[in-house]
Amino acid sequence: MDINELNQSRSDLNKLMSQNDDFFKLFGGLDDKVYSDGAIPKKYKELTGLSISILTRCEECILYHIQGCISEKANDKEIIDAIKMGVIGGGSITYPSARFAFNVLKELNIVQ
Repeated sequence: MDINELNQSRSDLNKLMSQNDDFFKLFGGLDDKVYSDGAIPKKYKELTGLSISILTRCEECILYHIQGCISEKANDKEIIDAIKMGVIGGGSITYPSARFAFNVLKELNIVQ
């Protein structure tokens, strides 16, 4: 897995979408605003986003939110708890997403 390549592709495609329709620019701004510090600190929003990403089985989102969790200084136990929340909410169908998340954590040297 090339995390840098996945990040660059997401960034390039988000830019392309925003350049072709204002909806995507507005949605991106709304997403940034919602995930910023507020009544709930950004760290907890990123952990919640990770749980939701596991539940919805979105690998791109899992990577994005794991990186957000790390950026916000979430530790490995907090990140793993967020993954477990997604699995418990979604059941065994979310196990492939949990495996993807742990692979990302392994690639980022968060777990071994």
